[in-house]
Amino acid sequence: MRMTAPILALAVLAAGCTQRSDTIGAMPVSPSEYEGASCSQLSELMQTEKAKLKDLSRLQDEEIVGDFRVMGANLGAVAADGAGNQENAIAYAKGKVNAIDIAMRRQGCAM
Repeated sequence: MRMTAPILALAVLAAGCTQRSDTIGAMPVSPSEYEGASCSQLSELMQTEKAKLKDLSRLQDEEIVGDFRVMGANLGAVAADGAGNQENAIAYAKGKVNAIDIAMRRQGCAM
């Protein structure tokens, strides 16, 4: 019974390490970086960035092994050992997608 509290505390700490990709917010990226690009260039960039974001999101979500439950209480998700956290890269990719989207809207590009 004495070992239950430390094990439970470690489990709670481990559960908070990895966020699901859909809960990660976008990093601010200025759409002015894309002002000189044509609609076709912006469309290509958008496809490239969305593909990167999809890959990064998959990697991030694969890190989460499963729900950790003790006595019926959900303590969160447990990350796989040695897995790399892609949170910053996902936030930046989401910001770039948003910036490209704004640039496309400003230029009146077809979506």
